[in-house]
Amino acid sequence: MESEPIFADKPSIVPLTKMYDVTSFTSTNAELNDFLINDALDDQDEMISRTYLCCLNKSITGFFAIVADTIEVQAIDEADGVDGYPYHKYPSIKIARLAVDETCERRGFGRFLVLAAIGLALSVSGIIGCRYLTVDSKPESMSFYERLGFRVVERYKQADFPKMYIDMQPVVERMQPEESLEDFVG
Repeated sequence: MESEPIFADKPSIVPLTKMYDVTSFTSTNAELNDFLINDALDDQDEMISRTYLCCLNKSITGFFAIVADTIEVQAIDEADGVDGYPYHKYPSIKIARLAVDETCERRGFGRFLVLAAIGLALSVSGIIGCRYLTVDSKPESMSFYERLGFRVVERYKQADFPKMYIDMQPVVERMQPEESLEDFVG
């Protein structure tokens, strides 16, 4: 017996399953709409990508799909790299698709989706090595990702979909509580 879709009065991220009717989702990008409606579940069945929905009040406000990825060591700014790393590529997770329903644009849902993707990537990094989150951005979306801390890979800056990344190590460091014995030492 299938359970009911999860909807709430505040945004929540849920994995895409057959129980969600995605046919009414409409972003301003027809290709992204087509992916969600026609390809996302098949890609999950083929273990190509995983798609997550942002749900609010019985509506799908957005989605993102993630895949495994790598990024060349030379593509990372020196300050974001790992000293002495012996390989040519770092493991990463890619935001392969991300869209917000056109009725929900400019209301923080895109940022919410990216933060959820960062959270999932951090969760995965607790199981396997994964330091970076990447995205092949649409040129018109680059400033959106830059505001969230992503950096453009200079050699791909002029590509049709410029590659961008965020180093998750500083995010993890900011999340760690400050440990001090001052409160316990007399």
